[in-house]
Amino acid sequence: MTNLFSKHELTELSTPYPDRIIGHIRKNEIDKALFVCDEMRESRILLHDYFADSCTVLWSWIGERLGEDSIEKLFRSVFKQSAERQYYEVADAQVMPHLTVYLLAKSWRAHSCFGVGPYPAKFRITEDHEKFTFHLEPCASGARLWKKGWYEEGKGGQVSGSEHPWTYNRKGFPYYCIHCPFLNEILPYESGYGMIMWPVDPLNSPEDSCAWHVYKDPCNVPETYYKRLKLDRKPKKMRLSKTGTDLIFNPIELTEMARPITDRISENLMKKNLKEAIKLCREVRDEFLTLHDLYAMMILATYSFIAEEMDETALGEALENQFNQCLKKQVLSTIETMPLTQKISFLATKIFGADNCNGTGYHPGRFSIRETDKEIRFILAPCGSGGRLLQAGAYDPMPFLKRIREKVENIAVNFIAQIIPLPEAILKLAFPLIVTHFTQRKSYSQGKTGKPFSWSFNQKEIPYYCCQCGKIAEKMEGNGLTIIPPAGKKDVCVWKLSKADLI
Repeated sequence: MTNLFSKHELTELSTPYPDRIIGHIRKNEIDKALFVCDEMRESRILLHDYFADSCTVLWSWIGERLGEDSIEKLFRSVFKQSAERQYYEVADAQVMPHLTVYLLAKSWRAHSCFGVGPYPAKFRITEDHEKFTFHLEPCASGARLWKKGWYEEGKGGQVSGSEHPWTYNRKGFPYYCIHCPFLNEILPYESGYGMIMWPVDPLNSPEDSCAWHVYKDPCNVPETYYKRLKLDRKPKKMRLSKTGTDLIFNPIELTEMARPITDRISENLMKKNLKEAIKLCREVRDEFLTLHDLYAMMILATYSFIAEEMDETALGEALENQFNQCLKKQVLSTIETMPLTQKISFLATKIFGADNCNGTGYHPGRFSIRETDKEIRFILAPCGSGGRLLQAGAYDPMPFLKRIREKVENIAVNFIAQIIPLPEAILKLAFPLIVTHFTQRKSYSQGKTGKPFSWSFNQKEIPYYCCQCGKIAEKMEGNGLTIIPPAGKKDVCVWKLSKADLI
């Protein structure tokens, strides 16, 4: 069979979108740069929604199997792996809340996926003398899940059957949204930080908006947010680099922070502001990284929780449910009628490309595509989620020296932030790098299969996260797709697609 792609086309498919845009700009191919920018706009939404859908389905499945009282233990377990070391242990370093606003805006832009998809997400930011507020209209995950019908009968999502502090004392609170009171409020309060971090005004219906608040002085979070969680405020003072009640941002700056970067890149390309377009391409490269890695660690910790609280047979049942609800309907049905060339492009740009986060982060994800007469291979070196977790040691016990190093880093960054008044210019430069470093801390002591299962490539010692692909391999057996998981930390994962079976 003749080749379907040229070597140049395969290289293009495995090159991150921002790099492709920059390449076209440097060749003065502005129309091509605009075309690729439009493609990038659609590249993230499928994977983002798969992550959010999977969390909803898995957490709801646990609540149904183990009862609603298990949900508190679940979220404590999930965020011990994905937020305790990554956020709470260095939360005292937030001495310039307006810098936190820059980073949260980046995170919400990542969530909003350039404003595409069903019920497209958008947000705006306002500032008053006490706080900054992110108005999510709609929230890119929780509200969109509700709007898309995930909490309707038989759709896979559940709402709370009774009132709890962690449902904001509401019955009928969506299970996905329960992560906000834990992530933003309860667990930061219980940590060394000792306060609510970013209080939330949750949505009341699918048509409602949600709001996150960043107080300029975190010690001034109103008492009402503590009372609804039945928490007593702890005495604490923080040294802040910016004090007073003056407004920090002007309305144009707040609007720009909330705009999709693809819109801004396109505008600058059309205005021939090519340096600014290149700058924005570099800025967007790691926009999805922190959110992506948080999702991957939450899903992995959820799998480990299921196996520990029940057993691996139950984990297999959970994976089956996740596959049917989140993959079969949302992904496989989309690509099954595509011609093979379109399937390859779809996998390259909307699955593996998005999963690689443009090759950013520690242990960066990379992939290449090779074609022979009989097959097309994706070589993931490593995969952007499962492979990176494996390389980072997520399945190993925390090494003693690594934990000591992390404690030293925590003490150093909190001490410097609170005691040494660094100039704002230095903090503004260093803060994003520091945040990226700490949020790149990965899980530890997570599970691997104790025996072979059909959903673990019929092998034991398969990392739980990789069992998602094991389930795909099981379902696609004999249909032209073969997946070879990595044998060890330094090994690649390979997806082989038979041209004869899939064309």
